[in-house]
Order: sequence, then C-alpha cells, then structure tokens
Amino acid sequence: MQQLKSIAEVFLKNCLPYLVVFLMALYPSSDTDLGWHLKYGEYLVQNGRILRENIHSLEMTDYQWINSSWAIDGITYLIYNSWGFLGLTLAGAVTVTLILFFVGKAAGMTFWEKAVFFPLLTVIEEPLFQVSFRGQLLSLLFVSMLIYLLSRYNRIKDRRILWVIPLFILWSNLHGSFLLGIGIIFIYSLVALIKYKRPDKTLSLVGLAAAASSLINPFGWQIYAETWKHFGNPFQKYIIEWVPFPVFSEVWWTLVFWGLFLIANVWYLHRKKKLSSSWEILIISAVLFLLSSWMKRYAWTMYLVSAPLAVHLVKSIKPTDRVLKILLPSLILFFFYLSAIFSLPSKRLTAMNWQRYCSEYLFCSDESAEYLLGLNSREKRLTFYNWGGWLIWNYPDLKPSIDGRMHLWRDENNYSAFGKYFFLEQNVTDIDKSEYDLVFITVNKPLYLRLAALAESGKWQMLYKDERAGIFVRNK
Repeated sequence: MQQLKSIAEVFLKNCLPYLVVFLMALYPSSDTDLGWHLKYGEYLVQNGRILRENIHSLEMTDYQWINSSWAIDGITYLIYNSWGFLGLTLAGAVTVTLILFFVGKAAGMTFWEKAVFFPLLTVIEEPLFQVSFRGQLLSLLFVSMLIYLLSRYNRIKDRRILWVIPLFILWSNLHGSFLLGIGIIFIYSLVALIKYKRPDKTLSLVGLAAAASSLINPFGWQIYAETWKHFGNPFQKYIIEWVPFPVFSEVWWTLVFWGLFLIANVWYLHRKKKLSSSWEILIISAVLFLLSSWMKRYAWTMYLVSAPLAVHLVKSIKPTDRVLKILLPSLILFFFYLSAIFSLPSKRLTAMNWQRYCSEYLFCSDESAEYLLGLNSREKRLTFYNWGGWLIWNYPDLKPSIDGRMHLWRDENNYSAFGKYFFLEQNVTDIDKSEYDLVFITVNKPLYLRLAALAESGKWQMLYKDERAGIFVRNK
C-alpha cells in the first residue's frame, strides 16, 4: 500500500503537470505560411540542397533569399509527409511541453508552482501555441533551454553551460531569432561584470563561441544581414505579428496585468532582500516587456523568460501542510486535465485536412482556386497575400503574385513587392491604374469593394464570387 502511494505521488509530481500541458497544447495546424514551408522542405528533401531562387511566386523572381528557417522547413515536410496534419499537431504539443519543462527547471519550480504556472502560461501563450508546430515555437524552446543553462550556471558554475554552443548551431539553422539568444547571454555577462567587478571569463567565452558557432550554417554571415532586415523595415508595421496589441483588447490587458504581477514580485524580492539573485532575469524581462509594448511578437518570449521572476509570490503562498502540498496542486491540475479532455472532441484533430484548413483558418475556397486554374489566363494577376502559401502547396501551377516569405524582401533598387501589394489591397493605390489585369482576392479587403464598384461601372468584370473569394478581370 505504501509503495502504491509512493508511485501515485511520483506520477502526480513528475508526470501530471506535463500531461496537462501536452493535452492543452493539442491544436490543429493553422499556420498561414504552412504551404510554402512544406514546399521548401519538399525541395530540400528531394533535391538535397536549399532552394535559394524564388520559383514559387510571380513577383521578384530574381530575388535570392537567405532562408534562416531552411532546416525547420525540412523537418516540417518530413513530419507532414509521414503523419500529415496530426503529426504537426503532436509535434507542436511535444514542443510546448518541452518549453514548459525547461521553464520549470530554470525557475526551480516545485509541484505547487508547476500546478499554478504551467496551465497559466499555456493559456496566456494560446495565441501562439494554437498555431501548432512552426519555427517560432522551436525558437521559444531554444530560449527556454538557454535560460535554463544560464540560470544553472549562475547557481553552480558547472560545465553544462558549454551546451550553449551546439544549441546556437542548431538555433541559427532553424530560426533567425537566435540573435535574441545572443542578447540574453550579453545581459548575463554584463550583470556578472557589474556584480563582481570583473568579467566572468567562462560566460564571456561561451558567448563569443555561441556567436561564432551561429555562423555554421549554409549562409554564413549573411544570416545576420537577413535577420537585421527585421529592424527598421517600413513594411513591418503592416504584418500582424509585428504590431502592438490593440489597446484594451484581452491580450493587451493580459500584458498589463503580467507587468503589474512582475512588479509585485520585484517588490516582494526587494522586501526580502533577495533581488540581487534575480537581476539578470529582471533586466531581460524589462527589455522584452518594453519590446512587447512595441511589437506583440516579443510578448510570447517575455512571458516565458520572466517566469523565474514571476514565480516568487506563488512560492510564498505554497501550502505548508504535507497533505495540502500534494492535494491542492493535484486538484488544480485535474481541473485543467478534465477541461483539456472535454475540449478535445471539439478540436477534431483527426479530421484536419486542407479543405478544413482553407475554410476555417485561411477563409479561402478551393472552388475559387479551381475556377482560376481552369481559366488558364495569361493576364498579369494579383493574388491575396495570405493565400500564397496555400496556393504554392496545393496549386503549384497557379503561382501567387506574393506570399508570406516576401514581406521583408527588397531588391537592390529598394523595390518591395509586398509594399506595392499592400497599398493596392487597402485601396490606397488604385487597382485600375495598376499593371494588373486579373485579381484573386478575399471578400474582406477594401480592394474587393473597389473592384466590385469597377465591375458595376463596366471597367472590370467579376468572373467568380463566393462567400470567401472573388475573381475580377479588367475589360479591355
């Protein structure tokens, strides 16, 4: 009987928190860029080389792209090719579980803190996690691993910090956000210098080695130049993940309350005279919080990185009674476990396919694409940006004018196909005065309304219309 109790306690403490996270993180794959990621991955696997030329869209066909996510494209394709959409769902949930595992390790969470923070962070991160497996999710995993290795080194100065070097080799080949990791190491090194009045040689050397190891990729130093394009690009403000949260929206209030919660934790640590041990995480969290107020993309990293700081108040109210220490967190986790189990049927994970992906997540229609394909038209066409990846994978003979790869592309003449497209889509630039003679567009954009008006006036003709899409051609 005692042995049975011991096994149950081990399961509760070591397995249940991660089982709950895994179940909560099961989502159908809904990344709008999935199609072109798969196509790039397919090319890599079938040809044994990285596709550098733009062979998938009609605009900027001579552009040579430094694709910092080349390896994740290959991984995504292999998963999809073997297990379909369900494979991507499972890969996403496993990645999220690993993220929380390393966050828990970095924060030194006990069963009580895991019961509180794991479901909380999974809910807060839902806007990102629900997209399922993608490069940004793997980047969060690398951030959480890095924070764990650095926090461990701060405590016991062991050799495990050397794992940072191979981590950056992997990171720089999977996602361009490895630069954020270098910034995190720099802050740790700077705080060590201020604290001890001398540099931490091991940490400094590891940081330099990490930066150098990130050059071990097919593009070398050019990967830095490509990543740098994200800063100061005028078209970035038109991409949803690179803009701030809408003021007073639910996600905006979440950011505000999290900031207040962090301040409360800092005040608590100050009162307990324990703040000196958390300066690194405090500074990193503050920087990321400011960046999150500027661009929502940084918020998802900030929530996870700041967990070792946010955990202290919850630790201070941990039950002291031996029974309650097991019972209370178990009840919290069982609540979220049951909630996740009951929500699974509504997600219809095994029923995910391209038709559902198109209708529920992209708001597109196969019928409209089939119609356009049947036209066999040679007119210069403009296609909806968000449908680019879907067309590239499902209708390779129907090249989009633009797709999700291209929002930061600018050639040597500073030409941006995305910039031209965006102003046409928003009807800032008149489509009737453009070089395009055929338009394939969603019904939800100002361009659709403009084309409908032009069709009524006889300048354009509406060839096709359904509840999601319209196809227009210029009358000549």
